[in-house]
Order: sequence, then C-alpha cells, then structure tokens
Amino acid sequence: MKTFKTTFYKIQSDKLKIQSIRLAVLSDLHNVELGKGNENLLGELRKQAPDAILIAGDLVLGKEKASFQIPYAFLKEAVHIAPVYYALGNHEQRMKRKPEVYGEGYLEFEKEVRELGVVFLENETRELEMGGEKILISGLLPPYQYYKKGGKDFLKSEEIEVLLGKTSKNQFQVLLAHTPKYGDSYLEWGSDVTFSGHYHGGMVQLPFLGGVISPDFRIFPKYCKGHFQEGDRHLIVSGGLGEHTIPLRIFNPRELIMVECSPKKNSEK
Repeated sequence: MKTFKTTFYKIQSDKLKIQSIRLAVLSDLHNVELGKGNENLLGELRKQAPDAILIAGDLVLGKEKASFQIPYAFLKEAVHIAPVYYALGNHEQRMKRKPEVYGEGYLEFEKEVRELGVVFLENETRELEMGGEKILISGLLPPYQYYKKGGKDFLKSEEIEVLLGKTSKNQFQVLLAHTPKYGDSYLEWGSDVTFSGHYHGGMVQLPFLGGVISPDFRIFPKYCKGHFQEGDRHLIVSGGLGEHTIPLRIFNPRELIMVECSPKKNSEK
C-alpha cells in the first residue's frame, strides 16, 4: 500500500489579526490512491480539520485517454471537509489547452468538479473569510512555455503582476504556483506564503544537498522541497503525493502539508 507522511509548518504574520488559519496543501497526486478510494488521505484531512484545502496542481495524470475517476471521487469527499481551492499544474494545463490530443475528458472533469463547489484559480484571486479573518488566495497559471524542458524563458515577478495584479499590503495573501522553478519571482512578487510542488521532491533526497533532479532535468534545483523564507515571505514546496513515468522515491516520502498561519506575537513584531 502506498503511504505518505504529514509535514507541519508554522507561519506568523502581522497581517493576521484575529485567529490562526489551518491550511492543507496537496500537490502532484497524479491519479494515485492512498488507500482504497484515497480513504487514508481523506482520513488524515478529516483528522487535521483544515480551514481550507489547497491544491497546488497535478491532481490528475496528463495522458491520452486518462481516467478522472480517482481525482473526482477524492474531490467529491474533500469538499465536505473544507473549502477546496485548485490551481492548475502542467498536467491539467496541457490537457486543457490541447483537447484535440487528450480528448474532452479533462474539460468535462473540470466542469463536474466546479459543480461540486471546488474553486478553480486560473490567474485569479478569491477572498476566504474564517471567523472574521479574511485572507486572499491566488492561483497562478503561467503561459505553458514556462514548463518546457530545457527552456530558457524565466518568469519574472513583473509578469506575475500582469497576470494576478499587485499583492495586498493589508491582507494575508496565499499564492498557489505549481512549479517552484520561479521561486525567486514569487518571493519578489510579494505573497505572504507561496505553495508549489511539481518537482516530486527531486525523486531522491540527499543529506545537506536536497533533491537530486527536477522534471526539466536540472540537477539539485534550488527550491526542490521544504520551507524557504525571505524576510516575512515564505515559499513551501511539497514533495508531492504521487508520481508517474518513473515512480522513484528514495529518502523522499510522499507528503501532505499542513500549515498553521497565525498572528505575529507582539514581542516578535
């Protein structure tokens, strides 16, 4: 049976004034089942009781004649645990942009999932209110060229601003951005915390060196897995919950991420 671990992080922000917010972050499930019907994953989500479930892309597996039964069944249950926000990964994006290759399956999947109440974020921002605390959740959908293997194009913070606008100076803002390749740009853009995935933790995690290789064949990529911080801005990269093509994980367990975002204590302001 495929297993996973839950990784916990804590973030403090002076933009939060009233209460802590618990966020569950999933990335790169790729049609994998963690327990029959993903019951192990759903059970852990119920146990952790997040205020919102955030999907940082690649819940599906982007291939011809792909089945969407597993991700649909998961989301059908997940929406009863907490509000679900979904930013596309490269697998969703390529199926959506080329139905002549991949068929209409993904488009139908997205339509049905929207009807469940899942909020898709494609270069847009939504406000989420919990107990009087209002936060912003943004989802980035960059042009597909930024996923190309061996590509030399680099997504700059100015381009993110064109796609999403400026960050809020007053409200705590979350960014879902599938690939961590442009982590420096996310930090510069100014979201309080960015969640990424895509790299599957580099397949192999080595002590002191981190993940070995990214999907675009870069060795020891800078932002591969874990928590990175620049001032009051945070980037958290998930090692993912599934795999595809080369199902290799060494010292690199699948992970569900739980993040507690809380008001900054007076002594730390």
